[in-house]
Amino acid sequence: MAEIWLQILKAQAEQKGRPAVQRELAISSATLSLVLAGKYGAKTDAIEARVMVIYGDEGKVNCPLLGKIEPSKCVDNWQRAQKTKSAGNPTTIRLLLACRKCDLRKA
Repeated sequence: MAEIWLQILKAQAEQKGRPAVQRELAISSATLSLVLAGKYGAKTDAIEARVMVIYGDEGKVNCPLLGKIEPSKCVDNWQRAQKTKSAGNPTTIRLLLACRKCDLRKA
């Protein structure tokens, strides 16, 4: 029986499609393909940890500001935070500051 993280990864790839999973995990398409095929030559500890953090809690990410959110929303917020210098909306500013401090998306 495959490890639970690999089962979760396969289910997410099947449900959302590989490009979405690759984006949410911030890994290359080659890495994802090799892991799913069981042919990844390096240790999978980092990928396993990432899968469990991002998908292990009912497929949701635990955001300190927004609570449980979809991984795609998390990555969208994080990417916007990296590009934004400032914003006028106080809620948006809090979100951007929280995203910039978050280690989840930094690979």
